[in-house]
Amino acid sequence: MRNSRPMILLFPLVCLLSSIISILCEPNTLGVCNEKEKHALLRFKQALSDPANQLSSWSMDEDCCRWEAVCCNNVTGRVVELHLGNPYDTDYEFYINFTLGGEISPALLELEFLSYLNLSWNNFGGKSIPSFLGSMGSLRYLDLSFAGFGGVVPHQLGNLSTLRHLDLGDNNGLYVENLHWISHLSFLKYLGLGSVDLHREVHWLESMSIIPSLSELYLSGCGLNRNMVSSLGYANFTSLTFLDLSENNFNQEIPNWLFNLTSLATLTLSDNQFKGQISESIGQLKYLESLDLNFNSFHGPIPTSIGSLSSLWYLLLDENLLINGTLPTSLGLLSNLEYLRVGGTSLTGNISEVHFTTLSKLKVLAIYETSLSFHVNSNWTPPFQLHHLEADSCIMGPKFPAWLKTQKSLSYLLLSNSGIVDTTPNWFWNWASSIQQIHLSDNQISGDLSQVVPNITILDLSSNCFSGWLPRLTSNVVALTIANNSFSGQISTLICRKTNERSKLEVLDISNNALSGELSDCWMHWPSLTHINLGSNNLSGKIPDSMGSLVALKALSLRNNSLYGDIPSSLGNCKVLGLINLNDNKFLGIIPRWIVERTTLMFINLRSNKFMGGIPSLICQLSSLRVLDLANNSLSGTIPKCLNDISAMAGGRSGGDFTVLEADYDYNSYMESLILNIKGRDSEYEKILQYVRMIDLSSNNLSGSIPIEIFNLSGLQSLNLSHNHLTGMISVEIGGMEYLESLDLSRNNLSGEIPQSMANLTFLGDLNLSYNNLSGRIPSGTQIQTFSPLSFFGNAELCGAPLLKNCPGDEEETQRPTGEGENREYPEIAWFYIGMGSGFFLGLWGVCGCLFFIKAWKHAYFQYLDDIKDSAYVAIAIKLKWLHQKL
Repeated sequence: MRNSRPMILLFPLVCLLSSIISILCEPNTLGVCNEKEKHALLRFKQALSDPANQLSSWSMDEDCCRWEAVCCNNVTGRVVELHLGNPYDTDYEFYINFTLGGEISPALLELEFLSYLNLSWNNFGGKSIPSFLGSMGSLRYLDLSFAGFGGVVPHQLGNLSTLRHLDLGDNNGLYVENLHWISHLSFLKYLGLGSVDLHREVHWLESMSIIPSLSELYLSGCGLNRNMVSSLGYANFTSLTFLDLSENNFNQEIPNWLFNLTSLATLTLSDNQFKGQISESIGQLKYLESLDLNFNSFHGPIPTSIGSLSSLWYLLLDENLLINGTLPTSLGLLSNLEYLRVGGTSLTGNISEVHFTTLSKLKVLAIYETSLSFHVNSNWTPPFQLHHLEADSCIMGPKFPAWLKTQKSLSYLLLSNSGIVDTTPNWFWNWASSIQQIHLSDNQISGDLSQVVPNITILDLSSNCFSGWLPRLTSNVVALTIANNSFSGQISTLICRKTNERSKLEVLDISNNALSGELSDCWMHWPSLTHINLGSNNLSGKIPDSMGSLVALKALSLRNNSLYGDIPSSLGNCKVLGLINLNDNKFLGIIPRWIVERTTLMFINLRSNKFMGGIPSLICQLSSLRVLDLANNSLSGTIPKCLNDISAMAGGRSGGDFTVLEADYDYNSYMESLILNIKGRDSEYEKILQYVRMIDLSSNNLSGSIPIEIFNLSGLQSLNLSHNHLTGMISVEIGGMEYLESLDLSRNNLSGEIPQSMANLTFLGDLNLSYNNLSGRIPSGTQIQTFSPLSFFGNAELCGAPLLKNCPGDEEETQRPTGEGENREYPEIAWFYIGMGSGFFLGLWGVCGCLFFIKAWKHAYFQYLDDIKDSAYVAIAIKLKWLHQKL
C-alpha cells in the first residue's frame, strides 16, 4: 500500500501528457488560423507564378491550416511548415507543368514560427536567393535545391543558428564568395551544395570541418580542384557519415585526412581525375558501406585492405584505366557486397571461385573491358543470384559459361566480345525467357534459331555464326539485332507471323546475312518499328506498300540488295523519317516528291541506282539535311542554286536532334551507321555520323555551272561533283568553305583559273581537279603544293607547283627531249620511272663491276664476310656453353 500513493498521483499526470501529445500529433481540429499569417501567405502566393493552380485552396474563405502544403501547430494554429516542393520531381512531363516561379515575397518574414521551408524542384528563372531568408530565425529545415536560383549565395543564411538541414544544390549558376558564414550553423546536420560554384573559396574544408554535428555533406560538381585541398592533416568531421566530392577536378592523390573520417558510411569520389594508388589506408574506414571511386585516373593494384570493410555493400572502381594487377581474393570476404564494378580497368589474371567465397548477396557484377579471364569449374554453383552481369570484352569462353543456368534472377546479360566459341547449349533459350536484355555480339556462337521463340526485350546476337531461318518473335521483343550472321531463307518467316498482342518491336537489324526472296507485304503487323536495317542481303523485288504503314519509322536501310522499281509513295506516310539508305540497288524513276518534302530527313543515300530526271529544287527545304549522296545514277539537268538554304550544312559542326540515329535502352543502345564514299574510299560512319556533312552528286549527267550558292555551305566537309558535264568557272567563294576536307571536281568541263582563295581551305586533305579545262597558275600557299600532281593532270593550261610545268615569267623551264612521250597522260610520272630505273641500274653495276674487275677489292670484300661469319660463330658458341652451365 505504501507504493500505491505515488502511482495514484502519477496517473493523472500521465493522462495529461497523453492528451497533449495527442493534440500535437493529430490534424488541427481547432480550425483557428492566425489572421496575420493568413494574409502573409496570400501575399506570398500573389508573388508566385502557379501555372498548374496548385495553390487553389489558398483563399480567404478557408482556414489556412487546411490549405494545401501548409502545416500548422495543432495547439497554437501558427504556421510551422511549407511543403512547396514540386510533387512530380521524377516525371519531367508533369514536372514542367507543376513548377512554381515568380518572386519570393518578404511576407514570409511574418511567419515567425516557420521551421520548415521546401521550395525544391521549381523554377525561379535564375533569380537570387532572397537575403531576408537569413532573418527567419525559427528555420530548422531549408530546401532550395533544383529550384532555378542563381547568383551569389547570401551570407545572411549564416544567421539561421538553429538550422539542421540546408540544401542549395543543383541550381542555375549559384556561387559563393566565401564560406565563413557557414561555420555559424553549429547545429547543421545536412549540407547540400551540389553544383554550387565554390572555386573562389580556397578554405572550404576549414569552414565546414568545424561544424561538429555535420553528418551529410554533398559537394558534387562544385569546381573544387587540387589547389583548394587543405593541408590539414586532420579534419574535424567527427560525425560525418556521408561525403560526396564527385565531379570535381582534384587531379591529385586522395588526401590523407579522408582516411581519418572513421565514421563514414558512404564515400563518393567519382569523376575527379584522382591519381596515384588507392592507399591501403582505405581499410581504416571500418564502417564504410558504399565506396564509389569510378571515372578517375588511379593506377596500381586494388588494395587488399578493402576486404576488411565488412559492412561494404556497394563498390565501384570502374573506368580507372590504369588500375592494374589482379583482382584481390580478399574481395571474396565481403559478405554484404551487392554491387561490384571493376570494368574499364587494366586488371589481368584469372577470376576463380575464391573471389566469390562469401558473396551470397551479390546482385551486380561488372567486369567489362578488362583482361580478366573467368576460370571456374564446369559444375560450379555460385553462392549468389545475379540481377546484372556485364562482362563485355572479358574472357568468358571459349565454352559457353555453364554456371549461368544456376542464375534464376538475371535481368541483364552482357557478354559481347567475350571469347565464346561454342554452340548455344540446349538449356539456354528456355532459361533466357525471363531475361530483359541479352547482348552476345562479337563472339563465334553458333546455332539454329528457326525453332526459337525469344521473349527477350532486347536481343543482340550480331557478328556471330548463327544460321538457319529467322526466329519467331513474341510481342514483348523491342529490339532484335542479328546482323553479320549466316541467316538464310525469306524474311516472311519472321514478319508474316501474327501475334495475338500488339507488337512492341522498335528495332530490326538483319543486315549482312544471306536472306533471299522479296520484302513480304506484312509490315502492317509491326506498327512500333522505328529502325529497319535489311542491308547487304540477297533481297529482290519491290518495296511493298505496307511499309508505308510504319508511321513511327525513323531510319530505313535497304542498301546492297537487288531491289528494283519505283520507291512507293506510301513511304510518304512515314512522317518522322530521318534516314533513308537505298544505295546499291536497281531502283529507277525520278526522285520521289515525298522525299524532298520530308523535312525531318537528315541523311539521304540513293547512290548507285538508276534514278533519272533532275534534282528537285524542293530538296533545299530540308534544313536538317547532313548527308546527300545521289552519286552514280542517271540524273540530269542543273544543280539547284538554293542548296545554301540547307542550314545544317551551312552552320559548321553544330549538333542537333539525332534521335533518328540511336535507340537508347538501359545499359546499351542501338546506333545507325552509313557507309559513305569520302576521299575516294568507303568508310563506315557510326558514332561520328552526326558530325558528317557531305554532298556527293558524282557520276551523273549534270550540266551547267556550279552554283555559287553551294560554296556558301561553310559547314560542308566533303563535296564531290566529279564525272559530270559541268562547265564554267570555280567561284572565288569556295574560300569560305572553312571545314572542307575533301573536294573532287574532276572529269568535268570546268574552265578558268583556280581561285587563289582555295589557299584558305586549311582542312583540305584530299583534292582532285584533274581532267578539266582549267588554266593559269596553281594557287600558292598553305598545303596546295603538297598535293600530288595527279590532282591537276589533264588541264593542259595549268602551270606551277606541284606540276613540273613552269608558268610564264618563272625560271626557264628545264629542256627535255621531245617526242611521243610528251603526249602521254602522265609525262612527269614516266620520266620519274625512267630516272629511277637508270639510277638503279648504274648503282648496282657500279658496285658489282668494281668487285668483278678489281681483284684487291674482291679479296677484301670476301675476307670481311669471312671475319663476320667467324665472329658470329664464336659468340654463339660461348652463349650456348653459358646456357648449358646454367641448366
